[in-house]
Amino acid sequence: MEPEFATWTRPFLHELLEEIPKDVNSLLDVGCGRGIVGAMTRIYRNPKRLVGVDVFQDYIDFCKKYSIYDELHRLDLRQTPLPFQNREFSVATCIETIEHLPKKRGEKLLEELHRVADMVIVSTPSSFFRQPESHVKRNPFQAHVSKWTVEDFRKRGYNVKGVGNIAMHKLAIPTRKLTCRFPVLHQFLLAKTKRRK
Repeated sequence: MEPEFATWTRPFLHELLEEIPKDVNSLLDVGCGRGIVGAMTRIYRNPKRLVGVDVFQDYIDFCKKYSIYDELHRLDLRQTPLPFQNREFSVATCIETIEHLPKKRGEKLLEELHRVADMVIVSTPSSFFRQPESHVKRNPFQAHVSKWTVEDFRKRGYNVKGVGNIAMHKLAIPTRKLTCRFPVLHQFLLAKTKRRK
């Protein structure tokens, strides 16, 4: 697969979809990239409103070309709050995005996601790693700049589970049927808030 079409979410797309309620009315996809989460949500959940946000113009153009979202906003999350009303969305997703922000700005983003949505779903690598130079050169916003832990999410009321394979140096073991009692052992953390009434 060509690097520009490869995706980090492949190991856990099905688990992410399971977390998005079947009756979702509106979804905000923050850090939408090429629209993988948006396309999957459109196909399998079909919300009335699907909104994407990203900073990288190439990704915005790609999503426009394929009409994945009802609305697209180019926004630098390092500097700008989300331009949406309180509880405007049923669900907000932030998939493999928060680690691209400085920690304090990522914490502000979590507050903003809670402000604009009834449920928030976030994923991030379970350990810090540098992006390959080829990725960062093409997209300077791609660099990882912060590490997030299970405790970072639990103290904010998220339920956290590990998804993807168990992260072991040069060894990947499928764990779909194993319990997720130790999320930090997995490649990715998937954190979700309860749905507000």
